[in-house]
Amino acid sequence: MMITVKSIIGNIKKDTNLGQKYDEMRRTASAACETIKISRLESERVRMRKTSDQGTDVALTLPQGTHLKHGDVLLLAENKMLIVEIEPENVAMLEIKGNLDDDDIISLPVTVGHTIGNLHRPIKIEENKIYFPIQADSEIDMFRKLLGSANQHIKITNTKIVFEPDEAMNIHEH
Repeated sequence: MMITVKSIIGNIKKDTNLGQKYDEMRRTASAACETIKISRLESERVRMRKTSDQGTDVALTLPQGTHLKHGDVLLLAENKMLIVEIEPENVAMLEIKGNLDDDDIISLPVTVGHTIGNLHRPIKIEENKIYFPIQADSEIDMFRKLLGSANQHIKITNTKIVFEPDEAMNIHEH
């Protein structure tokens, strides 16, 4: 049987009621909660066909401009909830060390912003960390070279996370 989804009901991470319903359904009947896994790039598609982790065939025909997010609820019935799960991806994590002097307060953010911006990467900012997607671990070394003397104030590592760019900073990639 195929389920056709035409809209997003809400998100378990943003809607307290949906989050509680999800937790309750997982506790009482874990089979009631199904997920479809998609990549971040697929999250921008409005038409696709996927199979849930429990074998349900799902056709998505969403309105133009819809952007799926981790935790979106696609179906909510008495005995079933279907959730979107964005797959983790490789990202660079750039962390400001905090050893800035007055001269670096302006130059460091400009250098970092210019470098990442020139490569047209979407970013996510959390506390003193900047995350952006990479395809290969070798890109970390490339960023270190591009950042030059700014490296004394930053630490760049690679990690794997569910990357959801900040809305205002989600630009196209090349």
